[in-house]
Amino acid sequence: MSTTFQTASPKLQKLDPLKRVNYTFGLVLGVEEFLQSDTYFLAKHHLENRLLHGYGTVCGLNVTAQMSPQPEVQVAPGWAINPKGQEICVPQLMCVQVNDWLQANLTALKAIFPTAPATLNLCVVLCYRECKTDVVPIPGEPCQTQSSPTAPSRILDSFELKLCLDADVSPPLGSPSSSGSGPGGLCEFRQDAEGGGVRAFAELLSEIQASATGPFLTIADIEQLVRDLAQPVASPPLASPPAGPPWYVPVSSTSEYMRAAFRTWITEVRPFVGSASGTGTCCAPPEKCVLLAEVVLSLSTGPSGWSATAVTVDDSRRPFLVPTSLLQDIGFQEAGTSGLAPYSVVAAGYFSMTGSANAAPYGNLSAVPNGPAGDFLLNFRGYQNPNSSPPPGTSYIVKGTVQDYVQPTIKRATFEFVDFEPTGIRIRILSYDGSAMPGTATPWGFMVEISEIGGAP
Repeated sequence: MSTTFQTASPKLQKLDPLKRVNYTFGLVLGVEEFLQSDTYFLAKHHLENRLLHGYGTVCGLNVTAQMSPQPEVQVAPGWAINPKGQEICVPQLMCVQVNDWLQANLTALKAIFPTAPATLNLCVVLCYRECKTDVVPIPGEPCQTQSSPTAPSRILDSFELKLCLDADVSPPLGSPSSSGSGPGGLCEFRQDAEGGGVRAFAELLSEIQASATGPFLTIADIEQLVRDLAQPVASPPLASPPAGPPWYVPVSSTSEYMRAAFRTWITEVRPFVGSASGTGTCCAPPEKCVLLAEVVLSLSTGPSGWSATAVTVDDSRRPFLVPTSLLQDIGFQEAGTSGLAPYSVVAAGYFSMTGSANAAPYGNLSAVPNGPAGDFLLNFRGYQNPNSSPPPGTSYIVKGTVQDYVQPTIKRATFEFVDFEPTGIRIRILSYDGSAMPGTATPWGFMVEISEIGGAP
């Protein structure tokens, strides 16, 4: 009589970051339960980092280059959070010998660049890695050898620093991932799509100004401007947008407009940007690397291969995170001046004595000769006469200077504010003795800047 024996072992189910272990009396706890518990809490922690805070350098990690005694790129100690939301710690100074890296990857580089380029654009990339450590004996099973089996008992959060080809200026390697491997193990790095989307949204917000005078955006206008950040080509244009930037919103409704902008970004644009980066909607991307700096190597070639004659470091595109405490203190500083009336430049320009603009004026400012010689009427987008009844609640500060023109008989000139009128601001340009300034015959001119002050703070 023969019997077939099979080893019984639990079949691990796929770990699900949305499930946590339901501990009950009588539940048999095995490896699967502990792995599931770790998966759940780590996933929540990483997602919170990514969606609520973002990613980038948190502290340190400055990248520098030196040429003596040989070309070298150095990364200082520090902390970062990668696009997946994982924390990365670099505990000590790390260095890479540039020429050694070039020689080690020369075959792969020649496969991409048949002819040696004058410069090679690389990215210094910091990646999250895990290392299993602290090996300990574990209980053996029947029919094993007498040598004691061992297994790592700890998982260490670690890191990897890499030099990757800059995807924006290098030939593609044919990999869809943001740090995909190419010939010989070379990687190609491109920024996560959401990082650029966040900066574009911040830039748009900086172009929107609260004002007591129009023309104003509507709520629909500002929502469409935000949507255009996700689909600037396919998105339909605004029906009749006011000229801008800058764009203006009513001072009394600034909060409502900002809520509309942020609501549209969060509910419509951010999910689209996340999906465009190769992930599901509202999910942290799988990418474990973050850009520290872009490096440009000036190359020379010789019998021994390629070598770097100069190394330039540019970290202007590095993502970074600002501590909440710093933002809090900035908010306190701004709160201390919140009782002051709004003040902003609304128009500026440089004009000749005939009223023609020397360059494109800011705020559609115009200067039209009007009345006695030397008088001009200034008008600009959104002008409201402070002397009207009822008054608009705002006024203007007019600053100007006359162009310096060396001439024996005329050495000084004055810029005078005259009055606010229904159709503009009257100013007067006179010579030092009160006579009118020359017009087209001589290159006299003036510069003017108009600021709006007052209204609801």
